[in-house]
Amino acid sequence: MAHGHGHFGQMSPEGPKTTERRWGIFRADTFAALKYRDYRYHWLSHSVGSTASWVQTVTLALLVNEMTDSSFWVGTVLGIRALPILLIGPLAGVAIDRFDRKKLLMATQLLLAAIAFLFAWGVYQDEINKWYALLFSFFLGLDLSINQPVRQTLVANVVPREDLPNAIALENSAGTLIRAIAPILGVALITPFGYSGNFFIQAAAYLLMFLVVIPMRTPYREGFAEGASVVGNFMEGIRYIRTDVTLLLLIVLIIIPSIFVHSTQNLLVIFADDIFQGDKELVLGLLLLSFGVGSLVATFVMASLARFQRRGLINMGSILLVTVLLIFFGLSSHLVLSLVLIAFMGLFNVGFRIANNTLAQTRIPDALRGRITSIYLLDHGVQPIGSALLGLVALPWILGPEYAVAAAGLLAFAVTAFIALRWRELWRLQ
Repeated sequence: MAHGHGHFGQMSPEGPKTTERRWGIFRADTFAALKYRDYRYHWLSHSVGSTASWVQTVTLALLVNEMTDSSFWVGTVLGIRALPILLIGPLAGVAIDRFDRKKLLMATQLLLAAIAFLFAWGVYQDEINKWYALLFSFFLGLDLSINQPVRQTLVANVVPREDLPNAIALENSAGTLIRAIAPILGVALITPFGYSGNFFIQAAAYLLMFLVVIPMRTPYREGFAEGASVVGNFMEGIRYIRTDVTLLLLIVLIIIPSIFVHSTQNLLVIFADDIFQGDKELVLGLLLLSFGVGSLVATFVMASLARFQRRGLINMGSILLVTVLLIFFGLSSHLVLSLVLIAFMGLFNVGFRIANNTLAQTRIPDALRGRITSIYLLDHGVQPIGSALLGLVALPWILGPEYAVAAAGLLAFAVTAFIALRWRELWRLQ
């Protein structure tokens, strides 16, 4: 099997070429991928689904906290959904490459709607306890272990190759903006509708996603997994990653911020309460807002830089800067400085993730895209592990939150710097 860039077929007649204005390396057509009808359906369904998922997360956390008054149970219920991603996710990639990806996405959306509706009904009837919440979260994770990789895989099937970087950046922009506003929306909806009302709304949102996907087509799908053995199909993806060292390194790199940077976000409430003086809720809101603003700016910058060829430079430079900023953030006790540091962390973290994802997706043959993407997304499954380890080290009698975050940044920098120096070709990737 030939390595390198996969093929994306011929240009669809629905995506005519447009004349673009440029200012240096920036493009006027930041929203280029949205000119494709099928991508617009995909982007809309992704936006609706992300909103529902984040609203669901904050609602479930508040519900479990009210039932148990235990941070342990809140963390356990939310964290268990990562387990199916680790256990089932890679095998789900085989199904994504074997079957019609659009139909598979629609099936997972219907299942999400059904799970959310049943749980909403149980909450409405006041028949839910912590064990039902744990089971509900596990089944959500089971469904998402298929839904997330098939959704990401489909991006390459609804736009031509030249607009794939822009499509990935715009997909990320929707997720970044929604991650900032959805928790606030979830809390606001509880007052008029209650917990059960929130879950009913989420079930309706998942059903809406199903309806939005119906008219979507996949004109750039190429090939299916061949052979009758699921294990054989899975090992084909593993062999491809092992023989493409660059792709393997990109997968290793994406895990680093998932363990260290994203885990730090769970400690921000401790920083707001113990490190910085002032109103805890206000400080926490400012920290999250700064990170979110930096992340959102990065998505539009990366969308504008979609035709910029030095993605390897952005990829490696951004992740090194993220790890250095993490060290300084952990050691900072000044709120204004910390707000600036975390804003740039958000900027370079998202810039890295978009560049890394684009480099990976343009190396994967479409017939293997589901299997390799499922492995690539295993970083979602290790995030709770990183959060638990960092939370343990951050205990006052071990390192405390400041030095725990600084140590995490130092360790992340050491690993990243080793990779950057040992495999210097990563800097030159296009």
